[in-house]
Amino acid sequence: MLDAVLEKLFAPVLDRFAGPVGGRAKILELVSFCISLAAAALIAVHFVWIGLVLFALARCLAAVAGRAGVSDLTEFYQAVAFAALPFAFVLEAPVRALPAVFLMFGLAANAAASLKFGGGLIGSAELLILFLLAGFFPAWFGLIAYGGGVLCFVAAGVSASRRV
Repeated sequence: MLDAVLEKLFAPVLDRFAGPVGGRAKILELVSFCISLAAAALIAVHFVWIGLVLFALARCLAAVAGRAGVSDLTEFYQAVAFAALPFAFVLEAPVRALPAVFLMFGLAANAAASLKFGGGLIGSAELLILFLLAGFFPAWFGLIAYGGGVLCFVAAGVSASRRV
């Protein structure tokens, strides 16, 4: 939901950067994906803030790539990148496993609903905010992850019910 608002707000900036990218959008998208995985690895080895900043940078690159052209793998890259973050938080502190799995389950439901029924209510911006909150308040990771998972399930259900 925030993605559409932010895209309108930052469209001139994104277009300015997307112009030179042109036909190399797939490469930029792949670079963004690799940076996202590197960010997850940094989170896993206790460099949470560096990882989250790097992940936000990767999402910005993905937005530029999306303005320049979308590949067949866009949804795959995005789903795997966002699924890597709960896993990274678990590797950083294994006690977070159950809430992280619930969040990953919600992310999978949301991604499936988005692919099947079009754009979802929970987008990249909301998920980035969720993970930034997890970085700011690591002791509250469980509550943040359960809340995010519930929101993902609700968004998937709303998306599906609109199309039935």
